[in-house]
Amino acid sequence: MNQRFADTVIFACEGLVSASTAGLRYVTGYGTAQFQLVVLGAWSIIAHLSSSKFADQHHGVIWAVALLLNIFCFNVVAVPLWLLTRKRVPKLSAISIVCFTVFYVAMLFVLFPATDGP
Repeated sequence: MNQRFADTVIFACEGLVSASTAGLRYVTGYGTAQFQLVVLGAWSIIAHLSSSKFADQHHGVIWAVALLLNIFCFNVVAVPLWLLTRKRVPKLSAISIVCFTVFYVAMLFVLFPATDGP
C-alpha cells in the first residue's frame, strides 16, 4: 500500500459525504445535531447574505450551501488525519478515514438526535 491509496480513499469518502447531502432533505422531525449544524447553518448563511425571505423561498441555494458546509465540516477532521498519516502508515490512514466517514454520516442521520428543536 502506498500513499496513492490513502489519497484515493479520502477523495472517495468526500464523494460519499457529498452524496449524503442529497439525503438530508428527507430527514423528518428535528434530525440530529450535525444535521442542524449543516442545514440550519446553510440557511443562516444565506439569510445573513441576503434575507430570511430569500432563504425561505430558494431551497436550491440552501442545498448548494449545505453541500459546501457538509464537506467543510467533514474535512475539518478528515484532512488533518489524512495529512498526518498518509505517508507513514497509508493503510492505517485509509482505515481511519473510512471509520471517520462512517461515524460522520451516522452523526448526520442517526447519532445525537436533536430533541429540543432548532
